[in-house]
Amino acid sequence: MIPISTMTSSYRDKHSNYIDQPEAIRRCKATGFEILDLTLHPIKTPQDHELAGDDWERYLDKILQTRDECGITFYQTHPIFRKGSIRSYENPEDEAFFWAMVRRNLEITARIGAKYAVLHPVNDPSTLDVDTQIALNHRVYDEYVDLAAKLGIGIAFENMVESPALHRFSSMPEELIALHDSYNCEHVKLCWDFGHGNTAVPERHPEAIRMLGSRLKCTHIDDNHGGKDEHLLPFLGTVPWEKVMPVLKEIGYTGTLNLEVGFNKYMPDDLKDTASVMTYQILRKLQALAEG
Repeated sequence: MIPISTMTSSYRDKHSNYIDQPEAIRRCKATGFEILDLTLHPIKTPQDHELAGDDWERYLDKILQTRDECGITFYQTHPIFRKGSIRSYENPEDEAFFWAMVRRNLEITARIGAKYAVLHPVNDPSTLDVDTQIALNHRVYDEYVDLAAKLGIGIAFENMVESPALHRFSSMPEELIALHDSYNCEHVKLCWDFGHGNTAVPERHPEAIRMLGSRLKCTHIDDNHGGKDEHLLPFLGTVPWEKVMPVLKEIGYTGTLNLEVGFNKYMPDDLKDTASVMTYQILRKLQALAEG
């Protein structure tokens, strides 16, 4: 059966979205999860997170110690990203920090034993030309693909959200595939976000996954009603889970069913473990659907 996993961001503080990774690992394990996605994207400034500061390696050691104590494994990570409307930060120091964190996140991915780091393709909103968009992504990401290869990990480019107001490059499976194939590299694979897919290709969702085929190595499991990216639990939106899950087995998918929802951040802390148990059971249902 396809293994299930969840992001460490399933536990977060409602005021700051701060994630205490060792605590999140322990609580995810206690509620059933044995495979995790180490969430790194809340890092925005050196003050946001221990992994962003100068003493980051000491904190990483705590994460590794907790990983070993709990007997969990990391399959993928979600490194830092910025909103699609931001092509670069106005402050050069902020821009330099962002890319320094991308490099650090890739190193962290390797050091925790994860296989893939999920990255967002960049987008030039001034053009719909796919070749131009692919060339832009190569200018931005080639050095990080090279770094991933040296570290022995893969980069999985994720499909993005589509909206009526603005087409986002890579929201369509054809564009995501074109980006992947332009690399012709074993260290570049794909991640399918089911919620994003529901905004872009709701009428051909199974077909899109079938098109990705063996390129697909990671997933983000979440739901919505098709109009925007809501990150709901499966079965609370309109993603056709009964139709899309069997396609994963059909294409020989070897990754995990990895939950990406933030539904419980406003819950009282004493209810979050109960909610995590529920998400585990929902993923088990998807696991069964994938088996037909």
